[in-house]
Amino acid sequence: MKKNVFLYILLGFLVLMNGFFLYKHFSKFRQYDTQQRPGSSMFISKQLDFDVAQMQQFEDAEVANREKMRSILDNLRESKDALFTKLSDEKVDFTEIDSLATLIAEKQKEKEMETFRFFREVTELCNDAQKERFISIIREAMRNQGPQDRKGPPPRGGPDDKG
Repeated sequence: MKKNVFLYILLGFLVLMNGFFLYKHFSKFRQYDTQQRPGSSMFISKQLDFDVAQMQQFEDAEVANREKMRSILDNLRESKDALFTKLSDEKVDFTEIDSLATLIAEKQKEKEMETFRFFREVTELCNDAQKERFISIIREAMRNQGPQDRKGPPPRGGPDDKG
């Protein structure tokens, strides 16, 4: 029994340490989910050099935007799921497909409008120099949007073209 006391103490210590590390690991993900995610928002706030008041207003606007976007994206995903479940139907009702596609387009429009509203709200937080910087950041982001390795369609009349 005396030989095993050290092993039991070591085992208990290791179990406690595992519990501690699991707690820290999973609480970190929860923190990012409920607070400001590191990424574009941190980039914007650093690039614009917000003061304390602006930073608080920006964080509030971002939280509201994230909640609204999550709702919109959930609805968009549900609408797309409803549309693509129709692929397995024996008979396709194209009026229903058209109405689902219209619903998806409306949700996409709502998403774009919410993004514009958020950017407009951020613009209103900025002073003149920050506004110019923010607009240039948004323009650059729009220019670089999409996959970076787009090659386009193959050229016509090439060696593999039979037509």
